[in-house]
Amino acid sequence: MFISLDQIILLMKTFFTYSIIFLVICSCEQDVKENTTSQKAIPELLLVDSLIVDRLTEFTLVDANENRSTYLLYDWKTSEFINVSRSGEILAIANLTGDGKNSYKDGIFYGAKYWGEDWILIQTYSGLYRYDLNFQLIEKLNYSYQLVTRRVGGSRAFDLFGKYLYTFSIEEGEAAEVYKNEEFSISYPFLTIRDAESLKILKSEFIPKTSVLAEMPGKYISLDPIVQLKKDRLFVLFPNSPEMYEYDFPSLNLRNSWDLNPGKSFKLARPVVGEEGVKGFYNSLAAGEYQYFAFSNDYLLTIYVGAAPQEEVDALPQDVVGGQEFNDIIDKYKDHNYYQIFKEEEKLWEGTWDINLQVVRNLIFSNAKVGEDPEAVEKDFQTLYFYELK
Repeated sequence: MFISLDQIILLMKTFFTYSIIFLVICSCEQDVKENTTSQKAIPELLLVDSLIVDRLTEFTLVDANENRSTYLLYDWKTSEFINVSRSGEILAIANLTGDGKNSYKDGIFYGAKYWGEDWILIQTYSGLYRYDLNFQLIEKLNYSYQLVTRRVGGSRAFDLFGKYLYTFSIEEGEAAEVYKNEEFSISYPFLTIRDAESLKILKSEFIPKTSVLAEMPGKYISLDPIVQLKKDRLFVLFPNSPEMYEYDFPSLNLRNSWDLNPGKSFKLARPVVGEEGVKGFYNSLAAGEYQYFAFSNDYLLTIYVGAAPQEEVDALPQDVVGGQEFNDIIDKYKDHNYYQIFKEEEKLWEGTWDINLQVVRNLIFSNAKVGEDPEAVEKDFQTLYFYELK
């Protein structure tokens, strides 16, 4: 069953408490619970830079350009996009909702990406909108696909890599039939590379046959994978399938895959077969889910949320998503995050920290330092801290 846009917004708010994850570690100030799986040296996550923006309300980092000279931010309270320099100077700011000449009309957006050095591309429900860096609308591109995602504001189903547009999507004319398929996750080549100008499909691929999503096909709440481009390789991690897949880019020839081997806190999600209703959200609550990964120097960092105990999920009312009991389970289990560090395909470490981290376009960052509560003190400026594994 395909849910409406209003339902997407409601469900995204429900899951927002555990879809944003943070992490930081330093050598001299740690509160660490860890399970070391190798005798080799474990790298530290070191503070390497920060971004201070003169702004009262909090924002979300949406994208960073290739040379990290500018950052694209979004303020959910004011519905404003903000383009800032590396020094934190606000270069441009705009509310693109409503009926203005530069508006994208919709109240929400799926994703926004820098497009080369001169443009910003914003994907909404109604179109692809190309802006200059001052948020002046250049053109609207009509597209004929549906993103397979439940996320807004930072969907993983949409990304730009130079002249290529990546989508995790279904072509519009085929969507109705695909959504009816009980083996939804293996019914269609969701992974797609397009020409960014024409939107023409250059290459598409099915979900790998070795993935959990292929071995247990059906509908999952979080099907859209996390992707990172590293030189001419596209790395793909499906949130409910604990393997990393490495593809040639843009040809999407599968080169390699390996098991991430998460700990016992990661439970496999059960798919929904047939009509979904709200059952998928309860299956997701009782499962682990990868949220981010990043390459940093010679290491790979992955981040996942653990599973709530099945018996506690089964004890919830099963006919509605949300409510106090449902949210209490999220607060109890889904803010308890797990992190893995790999050297090539070898897991060096897995454990937890008492502070959190996000990843945007392979950029590791946090809005707090170790031991800080970012919401404890009201500030007249906002700071992001950037880290690397070394």
